[in-house]
Amino acid sequence: MGINYDSCANLCCNFATVQQINSKKSFKWWIFSIFLIVCLYSYMKINNKGEIMNKLKTGVTALAGSLMTLSVSAGEMSVSGTAEVTYTTNGGAATGNPYGMKNNISFNGSGDVNGNTVAYTTTMNDAGSATVSTLLTVDMGAMGLVGFDQGMGSFGVDTADDSILPTAYEEPTHGGGTGSLGVTGSANVIGYKNTFAGVSLNLEYNPDFQYTDNPDGSFSGTQADVAATTTTNEAKEAANKGSSLNYVLSYSPMDGLTVGAGAGKTEGVSTIAGENEDAKEALAYVKYSSGPVSVGYFMNEQQNNTLGADGKNTDGYSIAFAVNDNLSISYAERDLEVDDGDASNGTESNQGMMASYTMGGASLRIAHNEHDSVGGVTGTNSENTEVSLVLAF
Repeated sequence: MGINYDSCANLCCNFATVQQINSKKSFKWWIFSIFLIVCLYSYMKINNKGEIMNKLKTGVTALAGSLMTLSVSAGEMSVSGTAEVTYTTNGGAATGNPYGMKNNISFNGSGDVNGNTVAYTTTMNDAGSATVSTLLTVDMGAMGLVGFDQGMGSFGVDTADDSILPTAYEEPTHGGGTGSLGVTGSANVIGYKNTFAGVSLNLEYNPDFQYTDNPDGSFSGTQADVAATTTTNEAKEAANKGSSLNYVLSYSPMDGLTVGAGAGKTEGVSTIAGENEDAKEALAYVKYSSGPVSVGYFMNEQQNNTLGADGKNTDGYSIAFAVNDNLSISYAERDLEVDDGDASNGTESNQGMMASYTMGGASLRIAHNEHDSVGGVTGTNSENTEVSLVLAF
């Protein structure tokens, strides 16, 4: 028995109209209605449910009308940033100009809308003009947090990637290894966070449609093995390359201990010629902190990713020690097993030692990392040492 999407659309639209009347008491429901309508709209577009689109438009119009009656207080804006100077050597010797500089500046704003916190952050890169990443969130208390993320990596598996292994500075892959865990990206995504009975949910959805509906009822797709114009649902689904959904669940059964698991899927991104397979991943991890010592371990499996046609398996661990309030040291390892179905299969190995010393608004950091068989290719090795001075303002 399938879901009655016509009834779902009616429910969203009727609910939006009610909230237009009672919006001052129900801002969180207003935001939740938008979230539901966006997700339902995404499904309709993928599956050609055009007959329901007008009802969804009615719901959006009602929600927009309700926004006009909301109580909004003046927000606050702050500016922060960092300036970083680095010195890097490869294999014990400097290659080219060893000096580098990285700068970024962030604008952070927040305000109250009917008792709910709305926050916005944008970060700009070294050039001072191009926006690197932006994040808009609405915290609705017990109903959770909804966000719209463009490159910030605040939702889904991306959040676990940088936080699983406790380190004093960077990951052991920094400077030459294979980095990100996820088969999904963090650009232009919808996210949701909440906690249920002690279990934290962090979800990310990216409706990355790769076809365009034409006025004559046909559509234009980008998938190479799909005809340029067709009206079949099967062809539309085949051309819907890139839409992704992933999530992470975490739980803390005792002080200092966190266990987590996650999964994700990106539609039709396989690099296998002539196929339109989905990329999939699964993640499990554990972290523990006791006094000055922190340890972490994770396992990640992927299929049909862009690196290996059949998949890749990653695991790693780290241990970090806070010598005092200012000085921290750590050691980490991270291995990547690549399976692309031929003789070039191999295992990438990364090891790193890091240290960080904080002096008020300044931090002096050092990392020495070694990378063997990068990308699973035997003989592709590198070694790098980076010294970094960061000034925060």
